[in-house]
Amino acid sequence: MPHPAYLLGTFNPLGLLALAGAGYLVYRLGKARGMSAEDEGQGLSDRAVRGAIKTAYKAKSGVEKALNEQKKRYSEMWAEAKEEAKE
Repeated sequence: MPHPAYLLGTFNPLGLLALAGAGYLVYRLGKARGMSAEDEGQGLSDRAVRGAIKTAYKAKSGVEKALNEQKKRYSEMWAEAKEEAKE
């Protein structure tokens, strides 16, 4: 039977991003020689969750930005087509 974390990542794109973020955070923490003042007093799971939340937020922001760009492009195309139709 697969690990539940694997199932979360395979069935949910945001879960996969969260797991990737948590894995990257653990990797960075393993390479770091010391903890920053921000990380001091927190457990590994707290830092991993915070990293996963940051990753999910960055992904959400990126998707929103891309959608807004597409909306702007298509609205410009719609306006041009409307003007051409009036002529």
